[in-house]
Amino acid sequence: MSIILLKLFHYLAIVFSGGVLVGGGLIQAVYTRANQVPDINVSKVLKILGYLGLASLLVLWITGILLSNLIYGGFSINTAFSIKIIAAAFLLILSFIVNIHVYNSSKNNQPPNKSIMKMATMSGRGLIIVVLLGAAIAFS
Repeated sequence: MSIILLKLFHYLAIVFSGGVLVGGGLIQAVYTRANQVPDINVSKVLKILGYLGLASLLVLWITGILLSNLIYGGFSINTAFSIKIIAAAFLLILSFIVNIHVYNSSKNNQPPNKSIMKMATMSGRGLIIVVLLGAAIAFS
């Protein structure tokens, strides 16, 4: 039963983090194409999305660690899984950095730096692809 609950929370966290990635990226892309800065309400939404994304990544890590220990006895599954874990670690670090940047920007009533946000968004998308490919290969 514990494996089923862990998988349920793991899959829910995947859905939340994917929604945040797509939703936040779409909002940023619309404003970037219009060469505008999001107003204060949209900035608040992006800030909340960032926190939800970070929380879902933490849930993914916690449930993933527990699942790999329960099912496989640890992280020594295969090379693809190791690559997935490394990419996921970089994604978690990137999420922390972006959330700190957005928090500091909102505290100073300034919009987040566009170049930092663009680089973080593109890097996050690339890391997500590596994580998903690693998982697909590791568990096939």
